[in-house]
Amino acid sequence: MGKIQRTSKQAPARQPFTNMHFRVEIEGMRGSGALEVIFPESRIVVGPRKRRALQYGTLTLRRGLSRSREWYDWWSRAHGSANALERAVVVVLFDDRGAEAIRWTFRAAKPLGYLVSNLNALGNEVLMESLEMSVEGFEASFATAPP
Repeated sequence: MGKIQRTSKQAPARQPFTNMHFRVEIEGMRGSGALEVIFPESRIVVGPRKRRALQYGTLTLRRGLSRSREWYDWWSRAHGSANALERAVVVVLFDDRGAEAIRWTFRAAKPLGYLVSNLNALGNEVLMESLEMSVEGFEASFATAPP
């Protein structure tokens, strides 16, 4: 697959973003350190009496495993209690100038799964931890494109 070429002829509002400049904020946590975000699929579904409703997949965050216990502790409390602590999760995408471009705010996120990647005595890769969450909805806000 080819690289998308940015040209000066493209209007700034039409230039595609790269996927590597972002920050993840989880309510009540100091910093997420997320290296990857897998956004939930959102669908409009038709229910009884042709009522339309929104249905969301899981939001998944991945980062290198460290001594930080925040993701594990949140997941551990969630599976031990029917009243899991809901948190807002915010994903902020930055443009190539470092300015905020898009902010996605996910409401009522609750842990569903926690995973640590495989150990391999012959490997030399970063050990990853993943946190999968249910969400009750999200909003996206788009910054105005620079001139």
